[in-house]
Amino acid sequence: MKKGAFFNLFNYLVSIFSMVGYLLFSSINTIAADWGLSYSTIGKINFTGYLFYTLIALFLGSLGDRYGYKKILFPSMFFFTVISLSGMLVYGSNSLVFLYLFAIAVYSYFGLFYPLVEGLLSRAEKLEKIEPSLTTTRFTLSWSSGNMLGMAFGPYLIQKSPFSVFSIAALVSFLGGLIVYRHTNKYGERIPFKGHPALFQKHREVDFPKIALYRKTYRFSLVLAAMVFSSVISLFPKLISMSGISLENAGFLVVVGNIAVFLTFILMTRYRFWVGNPRLSFVLILLFPLSIPLFFLNTGVWTFLLVALFSGINYSIPYTFAIFYGLNSPHEDHGKQGGLHETMIGISFGLGPLLSGYFLEIWPGLYGIGILVVFLSAISVANQFLFMKRVK
Repeated sequence: MKKGAFFNLFNYLVSIFSMVGYLLFSSINTIAADWGLSYSTIGKINFTGYLFYTLIALFLGSLGDRYGYKKILFPSMFFFTVISLSGMLVYGSNSLVFLYLFAIAVYSYFGLFYPLVEGLLSRAEKLEKIEPSLTTTRFTLSWSSGNMLGMAFGPYLIQKSPFSVFSIAALVSFLGGLIVYRHTNKYGERIPFKGHPALFQKHREVDFPKIALYRKTYRFSLVLAAMVFSSVISLFPKLISMSGISLENAGFLVVVGNIAVFLTFILMTRYRFWVGNPRLSFVLILLFPLSIPLFFLNTGVWTFLLVALFSGINYSIPYTFAIFYGLNSPHEDHGKQGGLHETMIGISFGLGPLLSGYFLEIWPGLYGIGILVVFLSAISVANQFLFMKRVK
């Protein structure tokens, strides 16, 4: 007898749209590398895109709380169909201005998409009596699984069959809009589904009186680690191609970081010893400074793989903390919390490539990113010490 499903329709939509997002993100960076743009220019493209991502998440991320998450999701998906198709013109234009505009449009869409689905899943599954931590777990597994596919094949497809990237994105957006539209008409803002009994098992309660402090601390830790991870996924296509490796194969190296994110999420959500335990959480965050020596090795396939691997692990640890404490909210502000979370992502994913791009032009190879990691790690450790003093 079937016991029930672990994932609902919107978990699958998150995975598919995340695949599309990383197809486009990695394609933008691969196009920039193929055009011979400098590290700093690639960094500025990412910074500009994520600046808009951040602004949209910050100021529009809570719209779902007021007007309904699905009611904003499906028209935005239809609009993104047009944006995706415009990528064909950008690719053929060889215009830096058009590449900037396309990046702004793509990143802006996902700055709206993620807070909406985070808020929708958090509120709807709370009504279905699903354990909040498992809502977080399934959401992170959904987007991280999609990211793996998009990152792996984005650089390859944009080099071998560029128009297929934009066609896939447009088709997914259009069909996604139709699916959400029909679901809204039938169920409103609810997401009814027969969940597996394991989804209703209660776990350890979160310390709500101090949850604001947990959120601030781990969101800041996330920003620091995400600056490194974003530098890897944004600048590695050019770094890898400069090392004599074919640009079309860059995604197959960088995706190791996304795989690390996915597997770390599984382990951390399976073994939840860190919930409400700042000291053990600090031990996990210490992996960040311990990975510094990797950035000072000679560049090559194995170095790129190791850096991508540990950058993914170091990113996923504070991400899990930040989203868990962020979306475990006693108030009806799930869209707001989702928007704040994505704001932190936008800030870090914008600043990381920007700073690393300039550092790489001063210190070539991986040294530029490594020097940045030294500073970020020191700040991360200091942040944890201050947190443990205040949380007693």
